[in-house]
Amino acid sequence: MKRFYYVFFLLVVSMFLFTSCALEEIELKTDPTIQAPIATESITMSDLVDTEDIVSSLEDSFGSDATVTHKSTNPLTYGVDLKIFDGQEILDKIPGSQSNFSDVPVASYDLVTSDASLTLVSLGGTTFGSLGEISLTSLPATLVVIGIDDPSDVTIEATLTTSSTSTLISSGEEFDLGPLFNEYSNVYLDEMTITFTSSLAADASPTIKLLVDIPFEFTITEDVELFTNKDEVGDEDIFGRSGEDSDDLSDILDGIESLKLHMNYDNTTGLPLKMEVQGWDVENDGPTASGVKTEVITVGEDKTVAFVLTDLIEDMKDTVPFNLVFTVKLPSSTYSLNMDGSLDLSLWLDLDTDLTIPITLRAQ
Repeated sequence: MKRFYYVFFLLVVSMFLFTSCALEEIELKTDPTIQAPIATESITMSDLVDTEDIVSSLEDSFGSDATVTHKSTNPLTYGVDLKIFDGQEILDKIPGSQSNFSDVPVASYDLVTSDASLTLVSLGGTTFGSLGEISLTSLPATLVVIGIDDPSDVTIEATLTTSSTSTLISSGEEFDLGPLFNEYSNVYLDEMTITFTSSLAADASPTIKLLVDIPFEFTITEDVELFTNKDEVGDEDIFGRSGEDSDDLSDILDGIESLKLHMNYDNTTGLPLKMEVQGWDVENDGPTASGVKTEVITVGEDKTVAFVLTDLIEDMKDTVPFNLVFTVKLPSSTYSLNMDGSLDLSLWLDLDTDLTIPITLRAQ
């Protein structure tokens, strides 16, 4: 608001110095464009995507026998190491009560049957933080046997099912867990058979694991809100007004013909984003009557976008304290998350005015 008064003060002084003393009153008509900086902000990918939520969701889904590790930031990738059966659990399921694997005859044995299936992954209600129920492009997975000298001595055949899908897998062969995972229901180990092709050593302890890579390359079918400053608006007016001086600025706002919010930005997230701007009634903690203004933030550096906010002028006059809420959304499409990126931006307002200023002068 002080910027307005500085402009008017300079105009008044110049007219006082150069106007004839015979004049008692003049009207000064001016149409300055005033630029007012609003904010600078750096929004990192960790602000947009909460990786702690992602890890927590994976740990809950795969259960206490799984270990989740971070493998890559570009694209964001996690690894899951899920223990299905350890050596003692395998021995307990083989008929004959053998004390160690050297006593196990070369043959095939059922570890899981369809009438007693096991829940391998619990996905009902799982969401990845703000991303929600995303459709992952692929989840490379492999069933492995560790704890033996020669992997060919033991082979595993298993069937994984959901309510609508069934997949046959074999140890040592990579498969895509994605189609089962993306149903967001439970994934069951419906059947599992272990085959010993040769005798094992007495100290062998084969353990069956499922190893899964989860790269966050995914598809969303509706816009997802990634960031908003609603909780950071506070209780201040964007123009610094209080109740006593709000009328002064309202008079000035009457002379504003257009209002634009400009944003310079560097978007290195790899994600084309949507930015929404909305007037905010601070006292009532809610949006003002004017609608949401939306522009697209493309990927790249040294970019500029402008929001036309002329419709907000009446809201600014009628609402004290008034502020702006910014919301970043991810449009529906297919993406790959690069956690090294960020959205760096600076914001300022352009106000085009058409003001008539009466000035009274005393004749000499």
